[in-house]
Order: sequence, then C-alpha cells, then structure tokens
Amino acid sequence: MNRLAPAPLAAILALFGLACSPASVGVADAGPSSDQACADWSYARCTRLQSCSPTAVAFRYGDVNACESLMKSGCLANLAAPSTGSTTAGLEACAQAVPNWDCGDYIFTQNPPPECQQTTGALAASATCAFPAQCQSGFCAIVPGASCGSCAATPQPGDSCAQLTTCGFGLACNTVSSTCLAVAQPMAACAPAQSCASGNECIGASYSTGTPGTCQTAVESLGASCSSSTHECDFYSGLTCNTQSLQCVAAQLVGAGQACNFVTSASQSIYCGSGGKCFSPTTTSQGTCAVVSPVGGPCDLAAGPVCVSPVRCIVGPDGGTGGTCQVADATVCP
Repeated sequence: MNRLAPAPLAAILALFGLACSPASVGVADAGPSSDQACADWSYARCTRLQSCSPTAVAFRYGDVNACESLMKSGCLANLAAPSTGSTTAGLEACAQAVPNWDCGDYIFTQNPPPECQQTTGALAASATCAFPAQCQSGFCAIVPGASCGSCAATPQPGDSCAQLTTCGFGLACNTVSSTCLAVAQPMAACAPAQSCASGNECIGASYSTGTPGTCQTAVESLGASCSSSTHECDFYSGLTCNTQSLQCVAAQLVGAGQACNFVTSASQSIYCGSGGKCFSPTTTSQGTCAVVSPVGGPCDLAAGPVCVSPVRCIVGPDGGTGGTCQVADATVCP
C-alpha cells in the first residue's frame, strides 16, 4: 500500500487572509492591538486543530506551541501588509467563531463560518502582493521561492499549481498531478493523493497509472481490519494500515533523516512530522524526511531543508533552489 501524506501544507498558506474585515480597507481598527488579536486568533485555530485531530497538529507543526508561534508570525505580517483587508476586529470575530467550526470541515479549511471567510483587500489584478488579503480577488499568486507575487483570479479545480505556492482557499495542490483540487466528497471519485472529506479515505486510486479511486468511510478503530483495496484507516484519527497484519495501527510520525512514504521493513506508510517533507525518487517509493529549518535557517526547494508553513523558503536572485526560511513581508514588495 503506497500512500502519500494527506493535506498538503501549501493549503495552509491560504489561512492568512481568513477573517472578514468589518471595516473598509485603510480604516484603522478601534479594537485590540495587532499582537493581541493575532495571539487570540492563533490560539483559537491551533487549539481547535488539536481538539479535532492531535495527529494533524503533530503532522503539520509538531505541537500546539509551535503552531501558535508560526500562525501568529504570519498573522502579524498579514496585518502589516499594505492595502490588506484584514483587521484586528475581524481576527477577533473569527477567533470567537472557530470553536464552532465543524471538525470535518476545519481540518481541510472547508465551509468556514461567516466570520472566517476569505478577506479581500484594495489591490487590483496584477498588483504586487505577499498575502491574499491584499487583493481584490482574495488571491495572491506566488511562485515557489519568491518573496512576492501578484494579485490574480483564484485558481479553479483542475488549474495547474506547478508554479504556485498555494491554490488558495478551499483547494490544495495535488502532489501527483500538480493541479488544484478540492476535497473529494464521500462516494465521489478521488485522484491519487487527493484528500477525501474527513472520516473518508481514497480507495482504489493508482499512483502508477493515475486511475482514480472512490472516497469511502475510513476505519477509525485501532486493530480493526484494513486493506488498500477495500477499507483504509483514518489518518486524522492517528491510524494507518499495516500491510502484513492487515490491521489499523498507530501512524508513525518521524523526524529528519528517517525513512518515510511506504517503508517496506515496517509494512506501512510512515510520515514526516512537525511540518517535514519526505523526499523520495518517486511519489510512492521510500524516501527520507528532510531537516526542518527555523526562521532564518537554510532551505532548499528541491532537496530540503524545508520551512514550516506559513514560513516560506525564499531563494536568492541567482535562480537556484537554495534559500532562507523567512516570514513573508509585504512591505518589501515593489
């Protein structure tokens, strides 16, 4: 059973632009400070993710504290961006609404409450941006490795994401096809590596042929029987299927230098934790987890080390793949 890690982290970049603005762009908030609003918003988002799926927190960030720190840094940069539609009042309203966001939707950033909808800003199409909340369209198209991008129409399902850091709100860049895809619904067709709605897994998809599968109810009980062709284990419940015992076992999240993807010696898929990425010769073969760099640390788009979203790997002007992990700064965009 060769199964890729679910929910690409690039989708998380779209979170920075969520929280509607109750005031017009350019009108100062009369509410809490930026630091307080971002702290409250980050706390709400990370504790909600922890309550919905501890596995998701460990997979994407490592722990709740790391989640909050990363979320807050991106939030503050978003608020400081020129022409942003994000406001402290809007962030506080979203923070209050997050605990009622359905877990199944929240894990994949689907169907947000009104207070947490995508915010839009004052910048017209083609204007330089670093965050979606700066743009009238609510989407900033950024090439991997770049500090800044340009306001553009929001990608649609099936659009290429080969040269995008994110597909925007509600979509994720499929690691196999390099196209933007929505979360597939129960009993709907699912492409290889496409996420299914919470509580479901894609059954029957083939990475080698590209044949789609079907989203079917996932197994959520440790020790229950499983099979890649009949019923899969629910990753966000902390489970994966052992292909030798054909039972759901605890999903393993490992660190830098350790084997990942489908590991034959373990008879199961093993995942890189703490926002890490598995580098392997093919999408399904065994690989190695890259080092995760802190802000200011080295990164390489092609081979790692990697940065944890929303921190970005910003490469130099030489056109290579190596760079530095940086918090986006819209104030330096021309």
